[in-house]
Amino acid sequence: EQGLSTLLLEAHSLTAGTTWHTAGMLWRLRPSYVDIELHTHTRELAMRLEEAPGAAWTQNGGLFIAGNKERLAEYERLGQTGEYYGIASEVLSPSEVPRVHPLLRTDDVYGALYSPTDGTLDPAGLVSAYTKGARRLGATVREGVRVAGVGA
Repeated sequence: EQGLSTLLLEAHSLTAGTTWHTAGMLWRLRPSYVDIELHTHTRELAMRLEEAPGAAWTQNGGLFIAGNKERLAEYERLGQTGEYYGIASEVLSPSEVPRVHPLLRTDDVYGALYSPTDGTLDPAGLVSAYTKGARRLGATVREGVRVAGVGA
């Protein structure tokens, strides 16, 4: 997008390593503004790059379960932080939790924080989306090329 000439070299093939089983939860409600902004950017980029909906990003929401009153207070603060960043969330009482997750037992739950715009990333799908987007913008991707050094 910035007019740079870009070359990506991959020693093997894209996503051939451990990428395929990397955890893919993307929770934007974080205690650090850096994490919030990074996760928000990642989510927006994944949604923008994706050609086939659902290939990399699934918006299935996030549910933080509080097992004690201190954790619930922490989640309430996260919800307030999310408000500042425009991230939709809702603090739920134990009786409201089954509306979001009907299979959850709530007799030992103090409450929860529901963030409907959180979701999961498929790491291999995201790498594929990044690669398609980069190629569309003129980048070159070469697989099976090992970098032995960088010269001037």
